[in-house]
Amino acid sequence: MTFNFYARSDAGLRDINEDSYCAERIGDYYVFAVADGLGGHAAGEVASAIAIECLRNAFKLNGGDPKHALQEAVSEADKRILVHGEKFPDSRGMATTFIAAAVDDELNCTVINVGDSRAHFITPDDITTTKDHSLVNQLVETGEIQPEDTWKHPLANVLCQAIGDPEVAVKPDFYELNLRNAFLLLSSDGLHDFVRKETIREVVVSNRDEVQKSCEDLVTMALEAGSDDNITVVLAHGEL
Repeated sequence: MTFNFYARSDAGLRDINEDSYCAERIGDYYVFAVADGLGGHAAGEVASAIAIECLRNAFKLNGGDPKHALQEAVSEADKRILVHGEKFPDSRGMATTFIAAAVDDELNCTVINVGDSRAHFITPDDITTTKDHSLVNQLVETGEIQPEDTWKHPLANVLCQAIGDPEVAVKPDFYELNLRNAFLLLSSDGLHDFVRKETIREVVVSNRDEVQKSCEDLVTMALEAGSDDNITVVLAHGEL
C-alpha cells in the first residue's frame, strides 16, 4: 500500500485563523479532521482546537473501533466546549464544525460530520460530498430550493447544528467507504463555498499523487475566487 496525505491551513483575509486540523497516524489508523470555529463567535479558534485535541485523545484511548472513537471525540468536545464557555464568560457561545475520518491499512474509511465542513470522495470520474447540517440543505431536502440554488445562497452560513451549541443536541452523520485508488479531501467552507466541487475534482485528479500541490493549488484558487474566510484542506490518496 502507498498512502500520501498533506494538510494546508490559511487565515485568508482574516486576522485570526479559527480553523484547526489533524493529519497524522495514531495507533492503527490514519486520522484526518478539519474543525472550523464559528466565525462571529467568541474564541472560535479555542473551540476548534478543543475538538481536534479530543479527536487525538479518543484514538489514543479507543482506537480499536473507529466509529466509537469518532463518536467519543464529538461527545467529549461538545462537553468540554460548553464547560469552557461557562468557566470563561468571554468565550461563551463558541462552537465549531467538525469533519473527521479514520482510515485503516486496507483503506477502509469511516467519516463523521457535524456542521458544514465537508468530506469529498474523489475518483477520476466523480466527486461526492457529505451532507451539510445547514439551513440551505434543509431547504433543498424540503424542495423549497433546488440543489443548484445553494451556490452563494445568502443563508449559506446558517447552521442547524455544531459542536458546543447549548441549544441543539449534536447528532453527527457517519459514512463508510473505501479509498482504494481514490482521494479523500476534507475542507472548511473557506474552500468549498468559493470553489465548485467539479473544479476541486479536476485539480485533485490532474495532480494525481502530488497531494501537496493539490492543497496549495486549491487554497490559491479559493483566495483568487474571493474567499473571505479561513481556508483549510486535508487531502489523502491511497493505492493498494
